[in-house]
Amino acid sequence: MRRNLVIEYFQITLGVILMTLGFYYFLLPMNLVIGGVMGLAVIFQKFINPSYFMYIVNIGLLVFGLWLLGKSFFVKTIFGTIASPTIVLILDLLGADQFFIINQFSDSKMLLASISGSILVGFGLGIVFRNNATTGGIDVLQTILHKKFHYPYNVVFYATDGAVILLGLLYFQNAENFIYGLAAIFITSYVISNVSIKGRAGQTMFIITKNPELIRDTIYEHIDRGVTIIDAQGGYSKEAKKMLVCTMSQRELNMMRELIEIVDQDAFTFMTQTKEAVGRGFSKD
Repeated sequence: MRRNLVIEYFQITLGVILMTLGFYYFLLPMNLVIGGVMGLAVIFQKFINPSYFMYIVNIGLLVFGLWLLGKSFFVKTIFGTIASPTIVLILDLLGADQFFIINQFSDSKMLLASISGSILVGFGLGIVFRNNATTGGIDVLQTILHKKFHYPYNVVFYATDGAVILLGLLYFQNAENFIYGLAAIFITSYVISNVSIKGRAGQTMFIITKNPELIRDTIYEHIDRGVTIIDAQGGYSKEAKKMLVCTMSQRELNMMRELIEIVDQDAFTFMTQTKEAVGRGFSKD
């Protein structure tokens, strides 16, 4: 268990490093806003050092998350919340030139910066999400709106990040930056999807277990998804069991796997890709 934890945090650290390098060396010097706290840091970099800004906003949102989402969420979020601005601060203290890589490009700097930056950020975030972690920041606000007020996560995601992007357009008043920023968002989302969960569609998991109440309560507490319990019987053993059916977003899939393994190692699970889910916690579009 300790070895797995070390590997998990190594991967999370690697993901945060890749994400931050993509931000520091590609997005920040070219004023590319792709949403989140990093996008806000790009907008306000002339007024405050990006690392200081990220510390202030991330920690503020983390405390807000502690108040509304509880201690468990705080513990899982604090590492990613502090790690990214700390890396930016270290790069600044070492005198790293954020234009060093960009200046190696002779042509199409904006295009290459948006592609390279979004790939690094997406790959880094994908690794973080794969390990059931988060980098904090706007993600805390998105989680609060999703879990406490039950807005569909995709609506919350596009609304909050979209507001940051529009703010960037109003501040820089540069259509080129805006268009490349939008392109970078789509690339980032695509990379995150393939690295962390291999696709953006939902998943329905079927869990055959002798401990349905325990797994049900665990899902309610940690995933906040509804569960349907169906009577089942082993075809060979004739043993009576229960089958739990739970539909979730791709983002929650890895956490669900981990929780079931902890709660009931004897449970048999299989899943199918869900083309559309309508109802509480999902978009009704």
